[in-house]
Amino acid sequence: MAVLLIGATGNVGPHVARALLRRGDDVVRVLTRAAARAAVVLPPGCQVVEGDPGDDDTVVTAAAGVDAVFLLSGHDHDMADLQLRIIRALRRLPVRIVKLSGTSTAINPDGPYTCRQHWEIEQVLVNSGQPFTIARPNGYMQTLIGTIMMPAVRATGRIPNAIGDAGISLVDTRDVGDVCAELLAEDRWTGQTVVLTGGRAVTYREIAGLLGAETVDITPADVRASLLERGTARWEAEHFQEMYQLFRDGQSEFVTPDVERVLGRAPRTVEDYLQELAVSHATAA
Repeated sequence: MAVLLIGATGNVGPHVARALLRRGDDVVRVLTRAAARAAVVLPPGCQVVEGDPGDDDTVVTAAAGVDAVFLLSGHDHDMADLQLRIIRALRRLPVRIVKLSGTSTAINPDGPYTCRQHWEIEQVLVNSGQPFTIARPNGYMQTLIGTIMMPAVRATGRIPNAIGDAGISLVDTRDVGDVCAELLAEDRWTGQTVVLTGGRAVTYREIAGLLGAETVDITPADVRASLLERGTARWEAEHFQEMYQLFRDGQSEFVTPDVERVLGRAPRTVEDYLQELAVSHATAA
C-alpha cells in the first residue's frame, strides 16, 4: 500500500515512517516544506516531496495513488486553518485520513486553545464523509520529560511542578508512531477514535524521585507568566496555562488499553524511557 505523511518531521512523524517501512510492503511518501530537515530526521526509503501543504494542488498531486494520508501539523495559532484546508483538498479522493489529535479530555469546544482547534478539525473530519481514523495521544514522555524536565534537572537538580500531586499517563512517541502506522496500514480502524496513554499515571514527584531530583511547586499561572517573559505569544502562553491546569485537576490521569489493543503489546513505561535517557547521557559524556 502507499501512504502520504503530512507533518512527518516532528516528534511523531519519523516514528510513523519507520514503523511503516519496517512492514516492508508500504510506499511512504512525505509532503514537507523542509526537505533538508526531512533528509536528516526521516529514515532512508521515504519518498520526499517538497511543497506547501497549504496549497491545494500540491496536496492533491502528492496524494495521487495513495491509500491513506497521515494528517499532522505544527503547534501553531493557525493549525486548524491549515488542516481544514488539507481535508477540503482531499475531499472525494479515495483516501482515508488518519488525524493525530491531542489530549482526549481537552478536545472540546471549551478546551485549551490548540485543543479547541483539534475539536473543530475532528468535527469537520467526522462529518465530511471522508473515511477517517483519529488518534488522541496523552502527554508525550519525550516532551514533558526529555525536553522540559531534563534540562531543568541538569541545570538546577530541580523540576518545576505546576500540577501538584496529579499524575499524567505519559505515552512514548515511538508507541504513538507505531500505532499510527497500524491505523494507516489497516482499514479495520476506519471510523474509530483511539486514545493513547501509557500503562499508568505518574506524578512529577515520582519522576523526580526516579531522577534523583527535587520538585519546586509553581502554579499554571506561573507557567504563563514565565512564557510571556520569554517572548512567547499570548495565545500560546495561555494555552499552556490551561493545559497545566487540566493536568493539575487530574484530567490526564486516565489510562486506556488502546496502545495494546492496536499493537498487541503493552506501552513503553516511564522507567524504561528514563533508563534509555540515562544510558544516552552517559554515552555522550
